[in-house]
Amino acid sequence: MASVESKLRNLLALAQTVLDEIPVGLLVLSARGTPLWFNREAELVCAVWNNTPLRRDALPLKRSDFVVPEALWKECQALLAEDASGIHPEPRILSEPERGLHALIRIQPRADRRGPPACFLQLDYRRPRGDRERPLSPSALSLMSRLTFREREVALRVRDGLTTLEISRELRRSPLTIKTQMAGILRKLGVDNRSRVAALLNR
Repeated sequence: MASVESKLRNLLALAQTVLDEIPVGLLVLSARGTPLWFNREAELVCAVWNNTPLRRDALPLKRSDFVVPEALWKECQALLAEDASGIHPEPRILSEPERGLHALIRIQPRADRRGPPACFLQLDYRRPRGDRERPLSPSALSLMSRLTFREREVALRVRDGLTTLEISRELRRSPLTIKTQMAGILRKLGVDNRSRVAALLNR
Protein backbone atom coordinates (compact mmCIF):
# COMPACT_ATOMS: atom_id res chain seq x y z
CA MET A 1 0.00 0.00 0.00
CA ALA A 2 2.79 2.39 0.97
CA SER A 3 4.48 1.68 -2.36
CA VAL A 4 1.32 2.66 -4.29
CA GLU A 5 0.97 5.89 -2.28
CA SER A 6 4.64 6.70 -2.87
CA LYS A 7 4.26 6.12 -6.62
CA LEU A 8 1.15 8.30 -6.67
CA ARG A 9 2.96 11.12 -4.83
CA ASN A 10 5.85 10.91 -7.28
CA LEU A 11 3.45 10.95 -10.23
CA LEU A 12 1.62 14.00 -8.86
CA ALA A 13 4.93 15.81 -8.28
CA LEU A 14 5.96 15.04 -11.86
CA ALA A 15 2.60 16.27 -13.17
CA GLN A 16 3.00 19.51 -11.21
CA THR A 17 6.48 20.03 -12.69
CA VAL A 18 5.16 19.47 -16.22
CA LEU A 19 2.19 21.81 -15.69
CA ASP A 20 4.49 24.49 -14.26
CA GLU A 21 6.53 24.45 -17.46
CA ILE A 22 3.73 24.94 -19.97
CA PRO A 23 3.24 28.54 -21.19
CA VAL A 24 -0.48 28.63 -20.30
CA GLY A 25 -1.82 29.70 -16.92
CA LEU A 26 -4.08 27.12 -15.28
CA LEU A 27 -6.21 28.02 -12.27
CA VAL A 28 -8.93 26.12 -10.40
CA LEU A 29 -11.22 28.08 -8.07
CA SER A 30 -13.76 26.78 -5.59
CA ALA A 31 -17.34 28.04 -5.72
CA ARG A 32 -16.28 30.53 -3.01
CA GLY A 33 -13.40 31.88 -5.07
CA THR A 34 -10.67 30.11 -3.13
CA PRO A 35 -7.73 28.98 -5.28
CA LEU A 36 -7.67 25.18 -5.18
CA TRP A 37 -4.71 24.81 -7.55
CA PHE A 38 -2.66 26.93 -9.95
CA ASN A 39 0.55 26.69 -11.91
CA ARG A 40 3.33 29.27 -12.08
CA GLU A 41 2.14 30.80 -15.34
CA ALA A 42 -1.18 31.55 -13.61
CA GLU A 43 0.79 33.41 -10.92
CA LEU A 44 2.38 35.56 -13.62
CA VAL A 45 -0.85 36.31 -15.50
CA CYS A 46 -2.80 37.13 -12.34
CA ALA A 47 0.00 39.40 -11.10
CA VAL A 48 -0.20 41.32 -14.39
CA TRP A 49 -4.00 41.42 -14.24
CA ASN A 50 -3.82 42.76 -10.66
CA ASN A 51 -1.13 45.33 -11.55
CA THR A 52 1.12 43.91 -8.84
CA PRO A 53 4.91 43.68 -9.18
CA LEU A 54 6.13 40.43 -10.69
CA ARG A 55 8.12 38.21 -8.35
CA ARG A 56 11.82 38.11 -9.16
CA ASP A 57 12.45 34.74 -7.54
CA ALA A 58 11.38 31.31 -8.69
CA LEU A 59 9.76 30.26 -5.41
CA PRO A 60 6.18 29.00 -5.70
CA LEU A 61 3.51 31.29 -4.31
CA LYS A 62 1.61 30.12 -1.24
CA ARG A 63 -2.06 29.44 -1.94
CA SER A 64 -3.03 31.92 0.78
CA ASP A 65 -1.03 34.67 -0.98
CA PHE A 66 -2.60 34.12 -4.41
CA VAL A 67 -4.94 36.99 -5.32
CA VAL A 68 -7.65 36.22 -7.86
CA PRO A 69 -8.23 39.22 -10.19
CA GLU A 70 -11.63 40.77 -9.51
CA ALA A 71 -12.61 40.79 -13.19
CA LEU A 72 -12.02 37.03 -13.44
CA TRP A 73 -13.91 36.25 -10.24
CA LYS A 74 -16.93 38.28 -11.46
CA GLU A 75 -17.10 36.13 -14.59
CA CYS A 76 -16.80 33.00 -12.46
CA GLN A 77 -19.67 34.19 -10.24
CA ALA A 78 -21.87 34.76 -13.29
CA LEU A 79 -21.14 31.22 -14.53
CA LEU A 80 -21.78 29.76 -11.08
CA ALA A 81 -25.12 31.61 -10.88
CA GLU A 82 -26.16 30.18 -14.27
CA ASP A 83 -25.15 26.71 -13.14
CA ALA A 84 -27.10 27.05 -9.88
CA SER A 85 -30.25 28.05 -11.80
CA GLY A 86 -30.08 24.89 -13.88
CA ILE A 87 -28.68 26.50 -17.02
CA HIS A 88 -25.69 24.72 -18.50
CA PRO A 89 -23.27 27.67 -18.73
CA GLU A 90 -21.22 28.17 -21.86
CA PRO A 91 -17.52 28.97 -21.37
CA ARG A 92 -16.74 32.68 -21.24
CA ILE A 93 -13.84 34.57 -22.74
CA LEU A 94 -12.53 37.66 -21.02
CA SER A 95 -9.83 39.75 -22.70
CA GLU A 96 -7.91 42.96 -22.25
CA PRO A 97 -6.17 42.99 -25.66
CA GLU A 98 -4.32 46.23 -25.03
CA ARG A 99 -2.57 44.55 -22.10
CA GLY A 100 -2.21 41.17 -23.81
CA LEU A 101 -4.44 39.43 -21.23
CA HIS A 102 -6.88 36.66 -22.13
CA ALA A 103 -8.90 34.16 -20.11
CA LEU A 104 -11.14 31.21 -20.96
CA ILE A 105 -13.42 30.42 -18.01
CA ARG A 106 -15.66 27.41 -17.61
CA ILE A 107 -17.47 25.44 -14.95
CA GLN A 108 -16.06 22.05 -14.00
CA PRO A 109 -18.70 19.85 -12.30
CA ARG A 110 -17.66 17.48 -9.56
CA ALA A 111 -16.89 13.99 -10.80
CA ASP A 112 -19.50 12.53 -8.43
CA ARG A 113 -21.99 15.38 -9.14
CA ARG A 114 -22.11 16.14 -5.41
CA GLY A 115 -21.29 19.50 -3.94
CA PRO A 116 -20.67 22.77 -5.77
CA PRO A 117 -18.73 22.84 -9.04
CA ALA A 118 -15.33 24.45 -9.48
CA CYS A 119 -14.26 27.13 -11.94
CA PHE A 120 -11.48 26.22 -14.36
CA LEU A 121 -9.55 29.08 -15.97
CA GLN A 122 -7.02 29.01 -18.80
CA LEU A 123 -4.99 32.22 -18.75
CA ASP A 124 -2.76 33.74 -21.38
CA TYR A 125 -0.47 36.77 -21.23
CA ARG A 126 0.73 37.88 -24.64
CA ARG A 127 2.95 40.70 -23.53
CA PRO A 128 2.88 43.60 -26.01
CA ARG A 129 6.20 43.71 -27.81
CA GLY A 130 6.05 46.96 -29.75
CA ASP A 131 9.80 47.52 -29.52
CA ARG A 132 10.72 44.05 -30.72
CA GLU A 133 10.12 44.95 -34.36
CA ARG A 134 12.41 47.98 -34.11
CA PRO A 135 15.74 47.11 -35.74
CA LEU A 136 18.98 47.24 -33.78
CA SER A 137 21.28 50.15 -34.52
CA PRO A 138 24.74 49.45 -36.02
CA SER A 139 26.36 50.10 -32.63
CA ALA A 140 23.93 47.69 -30.91
CA LEU A 141 24.59 45.05 -33.58
CA SER A 142 28.31 45.42 -32.95
CA LEU A 143 27.76 44.82 -29.23
CA MET A 144 25.51 41.83 -29.90
CA SER A 145 28.24 40.22 -31.99
CA ARG A 146 30.26 39.76 -28.78
CA LEU A 147 27.57 37.47 -27.34
CA THR A 148 26.69 33.84 -27.95
CA PHE A 149 23.35 33.04 -29.60
CA ARG A 150 21.73 32.15 -26.27
CA GLU A 151 23.09 35.29 -24.63
CA ARG A 152 21.69 37.35 -27.51
CA GLU A 153 18.25 35.83 -26.87
CA VAL A 154 18.46 37.01 -23.26
CA ALA A 155 19.92 40.42 -24.14
CA LEU A 156 17.10 41.18 -26.59
CA ARG A 157 14.54 40.50 -23.88
CA VAL A 158 16.43 42.67 -21.41
CA ARG A 159 16.23 45.36 -24.11
CA ASP A 160 12.43 44.89 -24.10
CA GLY A 161 12.31 45.34 -20.32
CA LEU A 162 11.52 41.77 -19.28
CA THR A 163 12.45 40.55 -15.80
CA THR A 164 14.58 37.47 -15.16
CA LEU A 165 11.49 35.41 -14.37
CA GLU A 166 9.70 36.55 -17.54
CA ILE A 167 12.76 35.71 -19.65
CA SER A 168 13.00 32.35 -17.90
CA ARG A 169 9.40 31.54 -18.74
CA GLU A 170 9.59 32.78 -22.32
CA LEU A 171 12.82 30.95 -23.16
CA ARG A 172 11.91 27.93 -21.03
CA ARG A 173 15.16 28.04 -19.10
CA SER A 174 15.64 28.10 -15.35
CA PRO A 175 16.04 31.50 -13.66
CA LEU A 176 19.53 30.37 -12.54
CA THR A 177 20.51 29.75 -16.19
CA ILE A 178 19.22 33.21 -17.15
CA LYS A 179 21.21 34.80 -14.31
CA THR A 180 24.34 32.96 -15.42
CA GLN A 181 23.86 34.11 -19.01
CA MET A 182 23.14 37.63 -17.76
CA ALA A 183 26.47 37.64 -15.91
CA GLY A 184 28.20 36.71 -19.18
CA ILE A 185 26.39 39.51 -21.01
CA LEU A 186 27.43 42.10 -18.40
CA ARG A 187 31.04 40.95 -18.53
CA LYS A 188 31.26 40.94 -22.34
CA LEU A 189 29.57 44.33 -22.72
CA GLY A 190 31.63 45.87 -19.91
CA VAL A 191 28.68 47.10 -17.84
CA ASP A 192 27.56 46.36 -14.31
CA ASN A 193 23.75 46.22 -14.51
CA ARG A 194 20.92 45.25 -16.84
CA SER A 195 19.68 48.84 -17.18
CA ARG A 196 22.95 49.68 -18.94
CA VAL A 197 22.47 46.68 -21.23
CA ALA A 198 19.00 47.95 -22.19
CA ALA A 199 20.33 51.47 -22.71
CA LEU A 200 23.16 50.27 -24.97
CA LEU A 201 20.89 48.11 -27.10
CA ASN A 202 18.22 50.80 -27.39
CA ARG A 203 20.58 53.42 -28.79
